[in-house]
Amino acid sequence: MSIDTPPIPPAGEPRKKNKLLWGCLIALVLVLVIICCGTTLVLMPLFSDMDPLGIGLRDRIEEYLPLEYLEDLSSIPGLEDLLEEETGFDIEEVLSEAISEDLTEARDIPLAGFDFIDIGTSFVYPVGWDIAIQGYEVAFYHPENYAYLSLGEDITDSGTLAEDIAVEIIDSVAEEAEEGSFKLISSTAYSVSIAEDAHLSLFEWVDLDGYYTWAYDLEIVSGESNLYIFLIGYDPDEIPLYGDLLDIIASSLELMPEIETSGDPFSEGRLTPVGEPVLGLGDLGTVR
Repeated sequence: MSIDTPPIPPAGEPRKKNKLLWGCLIALVLVLVIICCGTTLVLMPLFSDMDPLGIGLRDRIEEYLPLEYLEDLSSIPGLEDLLEEETGFDIEEVLSEAISEDLTEARDIPLAGFDFIDIGTSFVYPVGWDIAIQGYEVAFYHPENYAYLSLGEDITDSGTLAEDIAVEIIDSVAEEAEEGSFKLISSTAYSVSIAEDAHLSLFEWVDLDGYYTWAYDLEIVSGESNLYIFLIGYDPDEIPLYGDLLDIIASSLELMPEIETSGDPFSEGRLTPVGEPVLGLGDLGTVR
């Protein structure tokens, strides 16, 4: 009894390939190429002025969703409220957290522009600080460490020097300190772009109750106008930080062009369409 064995193929005869597998791979590659090309042709109108298919996809999309929303999602109406409701994301809360951080550089403090129409001056101020206006003075209060910044304008006699006013302020504060300790740290001429006469003083004192306070006083005189910046704090370690902040604010001072009155509240020097009014400011100033 013999067992049949399959014949051995002749040497050099190629093995049969799996034609079905290769066919599937080729078909898959062709499908992917077709999808990529088709997607490119369809989406091309969204990123350029070309519309090879002539279907007007860009115009159809803009009927329901203006394309500028895709460039700046924050401009979509109601998106901010939706984020706050769905994710609990609160912009004011995040800003408050940023303010409460231990900042070591004045350039890290977020700033915004402020137009003080009544004194015709614009400048930058620390974002997130509380704001109050009384007469021709605006005050900013740090919500955490109670630092205080005020900027305003007084009328002075012609010929009065900024240094003379600075000496009066120093004497007044020293007198208020009474029997507490008062120390003048520095008092020197200062340079600003809006006037030729300016003087900066830095002093500190401890009152009878043992409370420590430091203060910067910047006096700027131009003619009969006395513009001043007064910055107060209660932590001696913050003196360099807020000194740099005062330099930034002083360098941002600009005189605003006079506005002719014509019965329009925006032309009476009290309102401006530059930005949204700050809560509590009434018609005295706006922020940009």
